[in-house]
Amino acid sequence: MRVEPDHFARALLEAAPDAIIVFGEDGRIVFVNAQTERLFGFERAQMVGQDVDSLVPDDERAGKRLNGPPSLRRANTKSVELGARRRDGTRMPVEISLSPITLDGQRFTIAVVRDMTERRRLEDHLLYLSTHDALTGLANRGAFDEVLLRLEERGPWPVGIVMVDLDGLKQVNDSQGHAAGDELLRRTARVLKSTFRAHDCVARIGGDEFAMLLAGHDVSALDSVTARLVRAVEKHNEEHGGLALSLSLGTSLARQGERLNVALGEADSRMYSMKKSHHGNARPT
Repeated sequence: MRVEPDHFARALLEAAPDAIIVFGEDGRIVFVNAQTERLFGFERAQMVGQDVDSLVPDDERAGKRLNGPPSLRRANTKSVELGARRRDGTRMPVEISLSPITLDGQRFTIAVVRDMTERRRLEDHLLYLSTHDALTGLANRGAFDEVLLRLEERGPWPVGIVMVDLDGLKQVNDSQGHAAGDELLRRTARVLKSTFRAHDCVARIGGDEFAMLLAGHDVSALDSVTARLVRAVEKHNEEHGGLALSLSLGTSLARQGERLNVALGEADSRMYSMKKSHHGNARPT
């Protein structure tokens, strides 16, 4: 069976999984395929004749205009990622590959547009997994160390450090199972997140250890937040049945020019001093 080349080419364009937009030197759209309609939410009659820039939010256009003669864009065979605008006004991340063509002496540009929403969502999820503790949702040790290094390089100073240890975790794991211990860790994380500011670094840095970095805190602010944490634990235990949380705390303050690792060691030492005083005490129930 013989298929006409024009019909075959048209069928391929319509069946393409990516949006395909063809526009002229003036930036006016002359052709879109079916996937373009599905992706942007416009009917093709609404897009043909429109400036291709109308599909791009205003703040994305600067330096990334899609119109203009293809001969002036030497990078048009490469992919560019930017935000596109759907008919309902919502944004979506897209990857656009631009290629110049000449037909009957006229120059056009073919834009192949790929929706990057799922890929971005996966990338964000993988990034989250790489920087957060899976059990508690807090920052993990790697993320904590990065923030520590960044604060040491750029501040703002002073930097408050709070170290927290969940008392009796091994005892709970041994007597009631790891599920009970995991629940105590999650409850500790919820108390910490509710106590500290959203931009403070709140991390689980070990099995039963947590650490907080508080940029721009002075001594009084550090004392205030630790007192708030003590009250938050007390309130949590009043409202929560079953095993009570028991936390050992240690704090330190680093001023500009002082090493954060040294301050971290001081807070850790103070935390373990409190933990020793708790050692042997019966866990509250």
